[in-house]
Amino acid sequence: MKKTEVIVNIFGNDYRVISDDLDPERIKEVAQIVDAKMKEIHREFPLPSTTKIAVLACLNLVDDYQRREVQHQKKIVDIEEKIRTLIQKLDEAVP
Repeated sequence: MKKTEVIVNIFGNDYRVISDDLDPERIKEVAQIVDAKMKEIHREFPLPSTTKIAVLACLNLVDDYQRREVQHQKKIVDIEEKIRTLIQKLDEAVP
């Protein structure tokens, strides 16, 4: 399997990221999201510790992900219910 290696800058530090399955553009996109979240946290809470800023950013990103996942699952349930209703109506309409 081909490994992808990209240098990204997050919160003023360069990191060499090696991945088996992400393309370079995806790695850069993820790094930009992390960088933006860390800068946002630092603006709101100017902590002297980069580690604390990184942990808060991580907590925020995971919380965002989990909220979206719950919304996504609710949409799936709603769509499945609509499909069941439509199938039932079709079954009733077609002898």
